[in-house]
Amino acid sequence: MRKTWKAAARIPSPWPGVDLIGSAKSVMVKGVLGDAVPGGDGTYFNLPGVAVVTWDATSNAVYIETQGWSASAETEAALEAGLRAMTEHHGSRWLVDGSNMKVVKQSDQDWIDRKWLPHALAAGLRRVAMVIPKSGLALMNVEDMVRRIPSTKMDVAYFATVDEAREWLAGPPPKLRTAWKP
Repeated sequence: MRKTWKAAARIPSPWPGVDLIGSAKSVMVKGVLGDAVPGGDGTYFNLPGVAVVTWDATSNAVYIETQGWSASAETEAALEAGLRAMTEHHGSRWLVDGSNMKVVKQSDQDWIDRKWLPHALAAGLRRVAMVIPKSGLALMNVEDMVRRIPSTKMDVAYFATVDEAREWLAGPPPKLRTAWKP
């Protein structure tokens, strides 16, 4: 059964059977994601086995819990949902629980670097607390993407636990740099 999101505008789709909804800034593939983008309860994206995106009032940050592999459309929808949460709450921080993150495809890394990150920085993203992925390859992907961000634009720090990451976000903003905290 197909469900319709009332707040979104329809966008013509070049693919049969796939409805695109959203705006010029955010397009979600409804045919792939189904009910992954709920509304109204503080959850901005929820696709079991992929990721959950919520607003964390404790740390005043977007909270993303990665749960496993994701297709490109799922990656894009989760990150766009986080951007929407940050904008709605006038935030500038993200807490990413990447402990269960899997390898990020090169095409997704390129999309993040070229499309999503410039929008996120323009929207005010300044601090990211990242819980280190268990997967060494996923950690290498994250480190590679972070290396491409000028240290004057965003501060990124790595942590072993969500509590440590939340504590860092709650503290005063450090001088912008890329930090490693084992």
